[in-house]
Amino acid sequence: MEFLKKRQNAIIVFIVVVVLFTLIGCHRSLTKACDNIEGAFFDKSQLSAEGYYTCPGDQLENCVKYANRLLSVISGADWSDDVYTTLSEARQGLADALDDGDISDIYDTNQALIAAVEAVEELVDGGAVLPESSDDYDTVLSDFYSAQSVAANGAYNEYVDEFTSTTLRAFPTNILRRLALVSAPEKFE
Repeated sequence: MEFLKKRQNAIIVFIVVVVLFTLIGCHRSLTKACDNIEGAFFDKSQLSAEGYYTCPGDQLENCVKYANRLLSVISGADWSDDVYTTLSEARQGLADALDDGDISDIYDTNQALIAAVEAVEELVDGGAVLPESSDDYDTVLSDFYSAQSVAANGAYNEYVDEFTSTTLRAFPTNILRRLALVSAPEKFE
């Protein structure tokens, strides 16, 4: 207690406490705001004019379903063993990443799924024979690429950009954010 009886020591302790609580408060509020922004990736309340969900997470869940349908279409083809395995692993990777909720992992596994679907498409376009109707194949591909387009062109990245420019880059938040060890929300790219 002798330490605090000196005026200069008391002032230093007061300043340290104020700075510490400011950083803790900044960390808590900015982390919560960043989590809310990232939550928009899975927000089921975003509907298009046609009545379907436009959030990237929902569209990518649909892509997993379309990949399942594509696996059904190509199963049994004599050329499909390696491509089937690659597509199945990519589909499962995206499903797992969606369950984990890490947006950068979701993006990476989604790119692997797109590459696997494109490999199937390349083989079929090159003359590989499908065991079932190609009409179902064309529908599945169309649905898959439509869902990919909606996921890639949704408003999520715009939310992240707007939040970053208006909140995280504004003074004094830009300085406090770094001191409080808060990272910006992840973009889907």
